[in-house]
Amino acid sequence: MLVSTLLRSPTILSGVLAGTSLVGGNRSAWKRSVVVRSERNNSPLPKVKAPPLGRPTLPEETRDSLPLVDGIEDEDLCIADDNKIYRVQESMGAGLHMETPDEIQKIQNDAQAESQPCPEQTTNKRGTKETLKASVWAHFKRGEVLEDGSYTATCIYCGHVYLMGNQRGTGNMRNHIRRGCKRHKPDDLQKLLQAGRDEAGQATVASWVFDQRKWRRSFAKCVIAHEYPFSCANHHFLKVFLNDLCPSFKLPSRNTIRSDCMNIYEEERVELYELLDKLDCKFSFTGDLWISEGRDRSFMSLTCHYIDENWVLRKRIIGFTPLPSPYTGSNIAQAIYAKLVYWNLNKKILSLVLDNSSVNDVCVRKLLSTTPIKNVLPADGSIFQLRCGCHILNLIVQDGLDVLSNEITKIRETMKYIRHSQQRMKKLRLAASQVGAPNKKPAWDVETKWNSTYLMLDLALQLKEAINRYALSDNNFNMFPNDVDWEHVEALVCHLKVFYDVANKLSGTKYPTLNNFFPEYCEVYLTIKKMRKSAYPFVVDISKQMFNKWNKYWKVGSILLAIGCVLDPRCKLDVVEYYFKIMHPEECPMFMDNLKTCLNKLFNDYLLAFSKDSENQLDSSTIHMSSTTSSDDISDTRAGLKNFLSSKRVADPTKTEMQEYLSVGLDPTSLDAEFDILAWWKLKAVRYPILARLTRDILAVPISTVASESTFNTADRILSPIRSSLNDESLEALICAQDWLRASVIENGGIFGDAIWSSDGAFSTDDTICGGAANGT
Repeated sequence: MLVSTLLRSPTILSGVLAGTSLVGGNRSAWKRSVVVRSERNNSPLPKVKAPPLGRPTLPEETRDSLPLVDGIEDEDLCIADDNKIYRVQESMGAGLHMETPDEIQKIQNDAQAESQPCPEQTTNKRGTKETLKASVWAHFKRGEVLEDGSYTATCIYCGHVYLMGNQRGTGNMRNHIRRGCKRHKPDDLQKLLQAGRDEAGQATVASWVFDQRKWRRSFAKCVIAHEYPFSCANHHFLKVFLNDLCPSFKLPSRNTIRSDCMNIYEEERVELYELLDKLDCKFSFTGDLWISEGRDRSFMSLTCHYIDENWVLRKRIIGFTPLPSPYTGSNIAQAIYAKLVYWNLNKKILSLVLDNSSVNDVCVRKLLSTTPIKNVLPADGSIFQLRCGCHILNLIVQDGLDVLSNEITKIRETMKYIRHSQQRMKKLRLAASQVGAPNKKPAWDVETKWNSTYLMLDLALQLKEAINRYALSDNNFNMFPNDVDWEHVEALVCHLKVFYDVANKLSGTKYPTLNNFFPEYCEVYLTIKKMRKSAYPFVVDISKQMFNKWNKYWKVGSILLAIGCVLDPRCKLDVVEYYFKIMHPEECPMFMDNLKTCLNKLFNDYLLAFSKDSENQLDSSTIHMSSTTSSDDISDTRAGLKNFLSSKRVADPTKTEMQEYLSVGLDPTSLDAEFDILAWWKLKAVRYPILARLTRDILAVPISTVASESTFNTADRILSPIRSSLNDESLEALICAQDWLRASVIENGGIFGDAIWSSDGAFSTDDTICGGAANGT
């Protein structure tokens, strides 16, 4: 009866508990507190006025008469009404106790705090302990206390470290978790629905979460890749467009954009460093000079070229270094060597390609005198230097065009005059139909690009009869070329055809390998030799200037070009000997002997390096096998197959891989026009492992220092106004990151603006990699 009465009437219960016979208890004697919850919604009880006579206790006999409720721990008692359950826990003293409502609220707060990660403690410089109570410490780990009383806080997601203590607040840590940490994803982001279509064209709806950090990162990549200025943060209509596109996105300030770009550069740099560091190959480098718009600063761009483990040709810009004045060979050598050391590539260098400047010859001699480079160069550094082939072609062709500058000017102005009037165009088409000339539109050239000049002259020769017929009916223009002008232009253009074809091969959509150019450059030499026998004195004079420039290039790079040709299974030594007999019949035996000596020396150096690597791999594999079991029979079998094939790679054990490769006839399967030499050597790497490693490094040597789009350009390479306004640090970061982001599209065969990337590393665009055209436009 007592129990039922108490349960039905909380008022009577409260009065009973407030009685004098129930007063007592000692606060320090209680073991645990009471937890009070609502039965329906698990919410705290409403506050009521506390009993006036101290802490109420329940006698032992009353406790024993109350029923136990299911789900409550042993020795726990409940007093309940229609809406609430009072959970009463045992005390260490006599009887049981209940807390007042205010104490119950405090108990609940303490219980909630106990469910959070336990706050850490640290000792300040006064020796007293401080509790790390801030909620942000749930995302950071405290480090050891330093001598000055400060300590470190390390992000548990990304490892970023902050220095704390000595009155330093936690604001930076909070900002890092909210906006800066790239690996921590908040759970309170609002999800939206995004409509789209799948591959089959069916409508789909998926959840989408807006992430300000992700949008900022993507926008920073746009700034890097497309050369937007940092000040675009202040462009009004860009803000309007982005707000209409995604109102949640807040365009950051110019300083924040720069910071984001620098962060992307650093991330890409670390990733590229790790990639290049683990590649087991040698690298070839090209250096090119750039100047700022005001021509007050000069920079050296350094690009590394290599073939990766999948036999795909790659290139990456690894430096855009300012050159101190004066621009001497020593300063250039110091700038190049500093970048090689910075990227840990000074012991992996094979060759360096520079333009045809005497300052660069001094640079090469300085680098060759550097002990770390000299000791790692194969073949005693005989193939270290190669001059830029595009630069030589541009100089040679420019000499010929300068001689006929008056005739070329007349043709250029004639083309412009006719093209700028529809009436004159109509008269030219009528004249072309009368004389049987092709119906083509006149076009003029870009004066700094000699290929466009050649194409203009070639088109003018096709329209020669039509232009002469048109000139008879137009007395308002006095710059039409005469018969002598046409004769001189025709005599030169027929010889420029070879130069144009070779330059087109250099700038082809497929990134060229070294094996392609020995026959082509021999054709250039034979063309110059033929020009020396021309019936026109001006052509003979041009050929003499061309011959001097070509000889300077040929003496330095002929051996390396010939080695690339020998490593082509379609050519080998036969093609080299054929061309050299035509070019220099007296010097051919000596050249072939030097070529074979260099090949043997190069192969022996790689054989020695390969033997050392094999010993290191054998030692590490022995240690690994001694500590593991041989349960993987399939892997062991395949490893045995590889060793078996390697042992059968040489038909005659007395021959080296190089000797056996040269003794085998030309591969009939390689005569296909679509022959892929990298794929061929990838398959032959099992038979010729050492020679394949050598070939992999040789074929990666570039023939030119300039990008394919600058092959025909005779002007200086000038930075765009936006790039010229940046400081040295930002400029290098943006140019390198731009190249790396563009290269990242290669793997997916993506399209990058006007540039189309393919999986073989091809890149074709009208824009230069460093911003703006080479003539500064």
